[in-house]
Amino acid sequence: MNVRSATKKAASRLLSKEDKKFGIYNYDDDNCYPQRIMLLTNSSPTAKACIDTYGRFIEGGGFKDPVFYKAVINSDGQTMDKILRLVRIDLARYRGFAIHIDVTVTGKIAEVHHVPFEHVRKATEEKQLATGYKYALYPDWNKQIKNAVNPNAIDWLHPVNLSILGIMTQVDQVGGWENYKGQLIYVSEDEGSYPLASCDSVLENIFAEIQSDISTTNNIEENFTAKGILIHKGKFGTEEEKETFEDDVEEFIGAEGASIIVVDIDKEEDKPEFLEIPITANDKVFEYTDKKVINKIIRNWLIPKILLSVTEDGGGYFNQEQIRDATLYYNTVTNVERVLLEETFTLIGLNFVSRIYSEPKKAGATPDFSIIPIEFKLNKNEPPAGAIDLIKDPTVTASVKRSTLVTFYGLSEEEALLLAPDVVVDPTQDKRLLIDVIGVGGVQALQGILADTTMTPEQKKNALVIIFSLSEEDAAKLSGTNAIPQPV
Repeated sequence: MNVRSATKKAASRLLSKEDKKFGIYNYDDDNCYPQRIMLLTNSSPTAKACIDTYGRFIEGGGFKDPVFYKAVINSDGQTMDKILRLVRIDLARYRGFAIHIDVTVTGKIAEVHHVPFEHVRKATEEKQLATGYKYALYPDWNKQIKNAVNPNAIDWLHPVNLSILGIMTQVDQVGGWENYKGQLIYVSEDEGSYPLASCDSVLENIFAEIQSDISTTNNIEENFTAKGILIHKGKFGTEEEKETFEDDVEEFIGAEGASIIVVDIDKEEDKPEFLEIPITANDKVFEYTDKKVINKIIRNWLIPKILLSVTEDGGGYFNQEQIRDATLYYNTVTNVERVLLEETFTLIGLNFVSRIYSEPKKAGATPDFSIIPIEFKLNKNEPPAGAIDLIKDPTVTASVKRSTLVTFYGLSEEEALLLAPDVVVDPTQDKRLLIDVIGVGGVQALQGILADTTMTPEQKKNALVIIFSLSEEDAAKLSGTNAIPQPV
């Protein structure tokens, strides 16, 4: 299959016509949309990095319930966490995924298998009415392996229906359990139709990046040789001489080509002539265009550049606080996708033939099939400057410090307690400045008392002692009270 430009009008971005020969709806006009998306995104360094990062955040830290994610769910020995990993790749690239399930007569799920999303096509309404099938599975719709699609090799599957009556109806439609191939969970973010890929809006930019890389590679292979026309004057004696000359010229071109080529001529006027074709391209224009294309691709997935190790100056250094903030932000961006996966795996977990999840800790509690977002863990050998400032800040209480270290820096409660323990300060031993103790607001209140013309110096002194815990001596100095009470 050839890579082709995806320039189409928005109104016809994705075509889905009936193919009556196979009884399916084509996935775009050539029925190769997902295959084309895979080829394009795997050929674009930026798109591939974006999809990988997007997928990792969708998967997060895996299922919260360790028993659930470790559960073996098919005869191939795959675990639920393995299925999640395969599914998130499809969801990140295509905005859709498919899971094949084998069911029992009692409406339980016996096995779970991931199905590559590019293998699935929807059955036409006519096919569904005649057979009950809704999905067709075939690994070579783009005819890369064989020259034609083999209709006898297409696997047909029914849609999900875990009711006993629904299962028995499907089994009857195919003539018994020996012909029954199970059901398919098909999820599309464009519900009711084939989904547009996550990169669809920037396909032209992805294609442009691929072409730019091809151009750069060609220049390197040709040792940045200027394009031109070699004019051979005179005639070759034989066709063999001509072919030999052309071969010698080809060996001269390229990074590994010879530096000198020898041409024998009998007459001066027979000397070959090379006409150089001027290169009008501007390196700055290429640089600007490449950067513009890359930025558009990255923005499509809303990924902070720090998560792709991309900086405007070309460097790759980031501090931990930047990574933390970017991680928290992108966890929020990808939350919808994780919820979508949780809904699907809840259906599987609750209907599996055996209890493959942890027992609920409380009576009546439902199992937890949630996916843990990616966590940012503080490097305790090199803590961020913000964490150090927080720990040292005397105006922040120890409990607030611990809560911040746990929530925003990924520390455990025990680690946070070691860094920010509760400390009881002896007022008589407190050597901090008064402003550090009572804060700016406290100082303003103190100044208000001292400036109050309705209060006597004695009243002011007593207020300073009671409200601000000042010593009698300090309160007397501030209030202007000359007589300091002496102990009896």
